[in-house]
Amino acid sequence: MEFFFELINSFLPHFRTVFLAIVSLGFLIFIHELGHFYAAKRCGIKVNTFSIGFGPKIFGIQRGETEYKISLLPFGGYVQMEGENPSEQTGAPGEFASASIGNRAFVVAAGPIINLLFGVLAYSLVFATGFDRDDTRLIGALTGMPLTQEDTSEDTDEDTNEATVQIGWVADNGPGAVGGLMPGDILVSINGDPIRHWSTFEIGVGTSPNRDLELVVERDGRHQTLTVKPEAVPGGIRGDIGKVRVSMGHETVVSKVREGSLAAQAGIQQDDLIVSINGENFYGVPDFSYEVWALSADWVDEKYKALYKQINENRDALTLGIYRGDEQLTLEIPVEWRVIASVLEGSLAKAAGIRNGDVLLKLNGAPIDGTTLYTQLRTMANHPIEIDLMRDGDLKTVTLASETESSETETKGVMFGLMWRTTLSGMQLAPKMAPLPEYGILAGFGKGLEASWLTCTAIGRTLQKLIRGEVSPKQLAGPIGITKMTGSIFNNLGLSSFIFFVGFISINLGIVNLLPIPIADGGHLLFFAVEKIRGKPMPRRAQEIVQQVSIVFLIAFFLYITWFDGMSLIYD
Repeated sequence: MEFFFELINSFLPHFRTVFLAIVSLGFLIFIHELGHFYAAKRCGIKVNTFSIGFGPKIFGIQRGETEYKISLLPFGGYVQMEGENPSEQTGAPGEFASASIGNRAFVVAAGPIINLLFGVLAYSLVFATGFDRDDTRLIGALTGMPLTQEDTSEDTDEDTNEATVQIGWVADNGPGAVGGLMPGDILVSINGDPIRHWSTFEIGVGTSPNRDLELVVERDGRHQTLTVKPEAVPGGIRGDIGKVRVSMGHETVVSKVREGSLAAQAGIQQDDLIVSINGENFYGVPDFSYEVWALSADWVDEKYKALYKQINENRDALTLGIYRGDEQLTLEIPVEWRVIASVLEGSLAKAAGIRNGDVLLKLNGAPIDGTTLYTQLRTMANHPIEIDLMRDGDLKTVTLASETESSETETKGVMFGLMWRTTLSGMQLAPKMAPLPEYGILAGFGKGLEASWLTCTAIGRTLQKLIRGEVSPKQLAGPIGITKMTGSIFNNLGLSSFIFFVGFISINLGIVNLLPIPIADGGHLLFFAVEKIRGKPMPRRAQEIVQQVSIVFLIAFFLYITWFDGMSLIYD
C-alpha cells in the first residue's frame, strides 16, 4: 500500500503541471471564443452552440436560439454559428455568410483582439501589483524590457535612444573574441535589432549557430560594427545552439565588510563600487565559490581562477580602484582568504553539525584551501573526515560520515551537501542591484502596453526569421512545451511570473490567429478583403479546397512541433 502512495505522490507534481496548463490555455481559448460569440450576437448572427470544452456534452441548456453546454474535454471551447461553413450556407438571414463584410470581419477579429487585450491586462496587473527580481528576469526574457540595474547600464545613447547592455568576461579564442568583442563593450544592436536586455542578445546568438551576426557595440564612446560567428553546440533533439562564449557584465559592489577585517582596516566600506584590481578594469563579479573548482568548471570559471591567481601574486598589497559616490579612491590591502560554509538541508554536512556561515579552517588537521577543497572531499568520499571550523568566535570540530560515489548530493556537484564561498580580506562582493521599480495603476497600465508592443514586435521578428529560414520550426513550442514551461514557471518563480507568462501566451495566440492562414481568423479576414476587391465572395468550392488543404498542413505542422516537444521531455 505504501508503494502505491509513493507512486501517486511522484505523479502529483506532473498532474498539477498538466492541470495548470489545461486551465490557463483552456481559459485563453475560451475568452477567444467568447469574443466571437459576443460579436456575433451584436451583429445579429445566429449562434447555434456555445461550448465550454470539446467532445461529448456533459451538460447543456437551451436559451433562445443558442445551446450553452459543458463538454468533456475542458480545453477551451468553441462557437458554432449558423451557415459558418461554406457547405451549410443557404443565404437565409441570420447566417454568418449573409452578414455584411464589415460585420463578418468584426466577428472574426473579435477573438484575437480579446486575446491581445487580455495580454495587456495580465501584463499591467503584474506591473501594478509588484514583482521580484525573478519576475524581472522572466519579463526581460519574454519581452526584452529592462527593469533593473542588472539588466541594463544607467547610461543611454542619444543615437539609439535605448538602454545599454555590457559584455563582461570574454573567453580567450572563443567566437566572441575572434569576432572582436572585448570586456566592457556596450551592446547596441544585433542584425539591426536594438539590444535593451541581455536576453535579446542571447536569443539572437542561440538561434544562429554557424551564421554570421552583425553586432554594433559602443567602445570608448564610439560605435563599432563587428561580425561574430557563433559556434554550433549540440542542443539536444531541437538541434544546435549558437554560442559566442561571452558573459553579461555586472558592476561589482562590496555587499558586506567584516568588522575588524583587513578590508575594514584599509577603509573599505559597504556599497563601495570596485572597478579595478591591481590596475586592471574588470566587468564581471569575481566568484571564488565551490563551483569554480569543481570538475565541471567551464571557461568562465577559468577566468575566475586566473583572477584568483592574479590576486595571490602579491598578497602583501592588493590594489583596488573604488568609486564611493562621486569620489574615486585607490586602496591597498593585504590578501586573506576565508572559506565560508553553506549546507543543503537534509545533507550529511547538516547532520554533522556544520551550519551556514561557519568558517572552515582545517581538513584532517591541514589548513583548508578553497581552491582544492572540492577535490579533497571527492578523494576522501569513502572515509571519515574531520573539519575544524569557527562559529561566532568559538572553535569546533565535526566529523563527516563517508559518502558513496552514488550519493544523490554528488550528482548535484556538491559533496556531502557542503558548499562554500571564499571571502577576500573580510569583504563579500556582489553584483550592484538597483531598487526594483514600483508602478501605480496608471503607470502599470502604461508599462503593460509597452511590454505588449515589445512582445508583438518580438513575435514579428521570429516569424520573419522562420520565413527566411533563420530559425527552425523545431525551436517552437506546442502544447506539450507550453505545459512544461507553465509548470516550471509556476513552481519555480511564482504567481506574478505565471500571470505574466499566461499573458504572453495570450498575445502569441492573438497574433498567430491574425496571420493570413486560410483556416485561421486572419485567413477569413483575407477572404473578406478579396471579396471586397472582387465585389463578390470567392467561389464556395475554392474556399472549401483552400480550407481542407490548410487543415492538412496545420495538422502536419502541429504534429511536427509536438513530436519535438515530446522528444525534448525524454532526451533533453
